[in-house]
Amino acid sequence: MHSEIKRKKINSCKSAIIKTLSYSGVFGYPLTFYQITNNLISKNNFPRRKIKKELEELIKNGAVKKIKGRYVVSGIKTHDAEKRAKISRRIMDENRPVAKTLAKIPWIKMIAATGSVANYDADEKADIDLLFITEKNRLWISRGFVFLMLKTMGKLPKNRDKRKICPNIFIDESKLGWVKKKRNLFIAQNIISMQPLVWRDNIYFDFMKKNNWVFKYFGNFKVNLPHNGTKKNIKDNVLFKALESLAKKMQISYMGNGITTEVLSDELIHFNKKDVSKKVLRKYKEISKNTLKML
Repeated sequence: MHSEIKRKKINSCKSAIIKTLSYSGVFGYPLTFYQITNNLISKNNFPRRKIKKELEELIKNGAVKKIKGRYVVSGIKTHDAEKRAKISRRIMDENRPVAKTLAKIPWIKMIAATGSVANYDADEKADIDLLFITEKNRLWISRGFVFLMLKTMGKLPKNRDKRKICPNIFIDESKLGWVKKKRNLFIAQNIISMQPLVWRDNIYFDFMKKNNWVFKYFGNFKVNLPHNGTKKNIKDNVLFKALESLAKKMQISYMGNGITTEVLSDELIHFNKKDVSKKVLRKYKEISKNTLKML
């Protein structure tokens, strides 16, 4: 009977708050109230008043702590979130001119920051992960020009450890939806947190429409999607198809034996040598479980 009473107290809103703070706790990142409400891990949409009430109860119960205006589940060691947010903004500002230059490549439709910088959780050693969306059948040609231009600008030193820009995801506009078997909380969080640096033709909204599955994880996250998608008038010809095929063969050949877990297809290029998703999700569940035990 006692355990049943406990379970009743953990309502869906309270549970969502614990999940949200447990996920950020994996990274030692305390959240502001705005970040909690906007990035709440729940398919349901809860009003701010309800979230605030449940959050205050969790603090009284000792499951959540408030530190310098931010919230974290108890027992998690945090770092200086304000400092990291400042570093992240600086990194994005420094790379906006680079993104604008790369956007001159005629087949690129969007460049967005992802990862720690996009989450405002970057440290001084962080590089900026970039996601590109290209026109149909221009994926490998676009990537080739991106690397050529970055090399010309001195942004790709031979020593990879010294590189501050990581162009690791390229997506063809004809296949914007994330691979179904790869859809999970980790990917969903990366999608809602990405920061478009340059984009055109409403491609960001097209991307979010094709990936509306993320709202099953983040029901409070809002994007004002236009009713009509981008009207695509994609022209192609034999010459460009041949160039695209050649660009793909040349780049894969150049990568050689260095290829490991990368995704290298006609519609998606994803460099992900260190896939931390399973580790993050496992740690998230552990923190969430331990926090629930406090109630």
